[in-house]
Amino acid sequence: MMYEAKRAIILAAGFGSRMVPVTLDTPKPLVEVKGTRIIDTLLEALLEAGIDDITIVRGYKKECFEGLLEKYPTLKFRDNDLYESTNSISSAMAALDLIEGGCYICEADLLINNPDVIRKYHTSSDYLCSFARQTDDWCLSEKDGMAVNYRKGGEECFNCYGISCWSPEDCERLRADIQEVWDGGEGGRKVFWEFVPLVLCKDNYEVKIHECQKGDVTEIDSFQELIAMDPTYKHYGK
Repeated sequence: MMYEAKRAIILAAGFGSRMVPVTLDTPKPLVEVKGTRIIDTLLEALLEAGIDDITIVRGYKKECFEGLLEKYPTLKFRDNDLYESTNSISSAMAALDLIEGGCYICEADLLINNPDVIRKYHTSSDYLCSFARQTDDWCLSEKDGMAVNYRKGGEECFNCYGISCWSPEDCERLRADIQEVWDGGEGGRKVFWEFVPLVLCKDNYEVKIHECQKGDVTEIDSFQELIAMDPTYKHYGK
């Protein structure tokens, strides 16, 4: 059976230390690449797919995100004031009540080159990935049609992008499981939020891989990679 993705939560609280010096002035999702803010590519893809209930969880330089309202007046915000001392699970906690119905949970620092990777209707919970012969990044394998073995680095696997969509039933489980991990002590506050459904509580979920092509999404991991994509940054700060 199909379900409808009714909303999206965009996690945008982090500092972006590997993008220094540009992130000293600007949160990473708001950095422009060839004249376009990184987060705009995700927002436009969501809106094009008919998903206009969008909440951004912000933290570092949170006031900078207010400028998005000029172009996207229906955006909503949640604040994560714990972003410096916790991992992304704190951003999931900041929007926990919004994880319901059918819901995208997305990282904010991805350049969406092919907006078709975002879709309104899904048959299951799924995680956006592209096939990789070898990767040093976070990846999944596929077994019996399901995503398994979330880890960093692998061969003949699927390279993960930080975009996932969750069925109404899994949203309900996510709210409970994220809360339980968060309440479990200091260690639970240091995990990436996706560790909850993909590692710590994986038996509670059946997640499929939503396969895309490698060039459909670009993650800029460092200031040098930013310069390679947009040479105007070559003398930034000098």
